[in-house]
Amino acid sequence: MSIDHVQRARAAWPFLVDRASNGLPPYTYREICTEIGLHWRSAQYFLGVIQRNCRANGLPPLQFLAVNAATRLPGRGCHGSPETHPALQSALRAIYAHQWPTAAPF
Repeated sequence: MSIDHVQRARAAWPFLVDRASNGLPPYTYREICTEIGLHWRSAQYFLGVIQRNCRANGLPPLQFLAVNAATRLPGRGCHGSPETHPALQSALRAIYAHQWPTAAPF
């Protein structure tokens, strides 16, 4: 049985969009995974789907709304991951300002 990371990304999308639309702080990987019923180690795979979609469509990096609990920053596997909190705050401003569709566009 194969794992459908796209379906997992579709499940996570509305939670991330809700955070973006309401200007709320990022989820930890554990928190977003709990919302969709997964183990936190699976986050990199479905967030990668979201990352690829955002990059391909010129969208702000919605995946930045999921961060490492210890550092409060996106992981290094995240393309263009901010390495400082001020850099993350700058990226979050663009994410919060974007008009996100409630349903995943993929």
